[in-house]
Amino acid sequence: MKSATAVSVAMGLQPHVSAGAEPLSQKTYRAAIIGCTGQGGYGHGYDRIFSGLPNVTVEAVADPDAEGCRKAATISSAKRQYADYKEMLTKEKPDLVCVATRHPGLHKEMALAAIEVCSGLFMEKPITETLADADAIISAAEKRKTKIAVAHNRRYMPEFIQLKSLLDEKFAGTVRMVRIQGKQDLRAGGEDLLVLGVHDFDIMRFFFGDPLWCSATISVKGKDAETSDIRRGNEPIMVWGDTIHAQFGFPNNIGISWSSVRTDDDWNSRKMKVERGGFEIHGSKRIIAYQVGVGFVWLDSPFLPQKDESVKWQKFPAVPEGQVPDNRRQMMKDLIRAIESDTQPACSGYDGRWAVEMVSAVYLSHLTRARVTFPLARRDHPLSVS
Repeated sequence: MKSATAVSVAMGLQPHVSAGAEPLSQKTYRAAIIGCTGQGGYGHGYDRIFSGLPNVTVEAVADPDAEGCRKAATISSAKRQYADYKEMLTKEKPDLVCVATRHPGLHKEMALAAIEVCSGLFMEKPITETLADADAIISAAEKRKTKIAVAHNRRYMPEFIQLKSLLDEKFAGTVRMVRIQGKQDLRAGGEDLLVLGVHDFDIMRFFFGDPLWCSATISVKGKDAETSDIRRGNEPIMVWGDTIHAQFGFPNNIGISWSSVRTDDDWNSRKMKVERGGFEIHGSKRIIAYQVGVGFVWLDSPFLPQKDESVKWQKFPAVPEGQVPDNRRQMMKDLIRAIESDTQPACSGYDGRWAVEMVSAVYLSHLTRARVTFPLARRDHPLSVS
C-alpha cells in the first residue's frame, strides 16, 4: 500500500533549480542560424529556437539550399539569407549562433567558425560524432570564453527536473540499478546508440554524476561484431552492430545498463504502438519507471511482483505551473543566463561531450574486449580501425 509519506513527497516536491533562476537583463542579442537542408536540416525545429524571445533579433540564416534557406528565414523571421554560413558569420558577427543541423559530421567546422564571433552557441545533439571533434570545440570555446548549450532537452523538461529532486530526496531510497531501453526502431544498435542513446546517457549523468567505467558487447545477427561489420548508418554516421548491451558503473555503486536490440519480429517496426524507449530506476524503497509516450510512474515497493494487490503503478503528479523558473525551461534563455552570469548552461558543451564519450566507451570496450574507465585516454574514433 502506498504510504502517506510517499504521496506527500511526490505531491509537495520543490524541484532544486538554483541554476537558471536569475532574471535576465534587457540587453538585446543579435542571432544567426546555420542549417543545411538535405543534410540534417534544422534538427528538431531549431529554426524556431529564438522564437518568442523579445530581446533576441534573428539577423540571418545560412543554408546552401536556396529554397530551404527561404523557408527557414520565413519561420525564424530572419532579416537576411546566406548560402555560405562562413560569409554570414563574418558579415553579421552575431552574439548568438544556433548550429541546427542534426547530422554531427558538420558540427565541428560550423561550431569552430561560430565560436570565433559569438558569445553563445547552441548546438543540436549529438554535439559531434567523435570525441576528438568535441575536444576541439570545447578547447576553442574555452579560449574565446564562448558558452555552449547542447540540445539534450530532457534537462529542460519539468518532469525530469522533478525526478532529479525526487532522487536527491531519496524518494526511491538508495538507488541500486537502472535499466534503459533505447528507442530500438529501424536504427537499432549502433545508430540508436549515437542518435538517441546520447539523450539517455546525458540524463543519467544529470541524475547520478559522471560514470566511472563501461563494459559492452556488440553483435550483428546474433554473432560477435567484427571490425568488418563497421558501416555507414541510415543517418550519415559510422555505426557498429545491430544489437548493443552496455553496462556503466556510476558513483555510489550504481549499475546502469543500456540496450538496443535488433529482432526478427515486429519489435523494431512501426507496428509497435508503444515506444520502446524508457528506463526503470530500482531503489531500496521504490521503483520509478519512464516510458516515452507514457510518462513517469512509480511503485511503492522495491520489488516488481506483489502479494498485496493494492500496490499498483501510480502516475507522478504534473509539475505545477511556475514551479520551475522560466529560464530553466527554455534552452536559449538558459544560454543567455549563462552568458550574463558567466556560468554554464544546464546542458553545456561539457555535458554534450560526456554523452559522446560514453558512446565511444561502448565501442572501445567491445573493440578491446575489456572494461574501459573514464575519462577515456583514447580520443580518436574507435571505429576508425576499418
